[in-house]
Amino acid sequence: MTNTLRMIVDNLHDSTTLTATSEALAVANTQRTGRAYVWRSADLADQVITATLPTPAFIDALVIYRHNLSATATVRVELLNEGDVVYDSGSVVVSGLVALGDFRFGVDPWGATLTDDLPIQQAPFWMQATALTGYRLTISDPDNLDGVMEVGRIIAGNTVTPQFNASYGVELEWQDAAEHRRSEGGSLRTLGGGIARRLSFDLDFMDARGRATLTRAFLRGGKGRDVYVSLYPGAGGLDEAEHAFLARRDDNYGHNHNFYANWRSSITLVEV
Repeated sequence: MTNTLRMIVDNLHDSTTLTATSEALAVANTQRTGRAYVWRSADLADQVITATLPTPAFIDALVIYRHNLSATATVRVELLNEGDVVYDSGSVVVSGLVALGDFRFGVDPWGATLTDDLPIQQAPFWMQATALTGYRLTISDPDNLDGVMEVGRIIAGNTVTPQFNASYGVELEWQDAAEHRRSEGGSLRTLGGGIARRLSFDLDFMDARGRATLTRAFLRGGKGRDVYVSLYPGAGGLDEAEHAFLARRDDNYGHNHNFYANWRSSITLVEV
């Protein structure tokens, strides 16, 4: 599989029937978009989340998004077709530990990961498109210092991938909602807070088929639909994590027929 931009526009997880080993907070919260909603386990025993689709479908990606899993946590993804396992990732460590050459003694804590400084942690799984009726996630994290496991969103679906990657000139902005105000005495006060990403990129080379695929994907849900975007899928580390997030379109969708048999489109996504 290539590192070409991938987007999950239709999140099949949101229509599944879910069960979980334990639910201190409901596993159905993984189907809700607000950051305040999470699934939370009752303890640190191994947890199994099972999802059953209303109708058979194909998926080639699954993302565990906004989790609190530690650097030693493992996740196993099994895709199921009428109860049979048709794909098994095995137990995978979901966080990339800082390599020894990059480790800063006296600065980085033991067990630090390459993405610790990012406000949202995620674990993407990429696979060949597979027909399934459900999937099962087994999460093991006995070293979690929170004493419980949490997952905000689960995203599963078939990726939309352009024929050619995003053009040079990609812009990623971390938007800080804090505002500076001066007091009457001249002191600088900072009010509010919160941070979210804004990603802008151009797809300058699309044939008719690629344009049609993008059009169908974006028109199904409009601006209000959550889109998972990963600009550098499979790259690993900070490069992949910083440019991968759950978002919504910030502008209208359109395309430009700029020369024979070629279309281009500019896309801006804002983090939810």
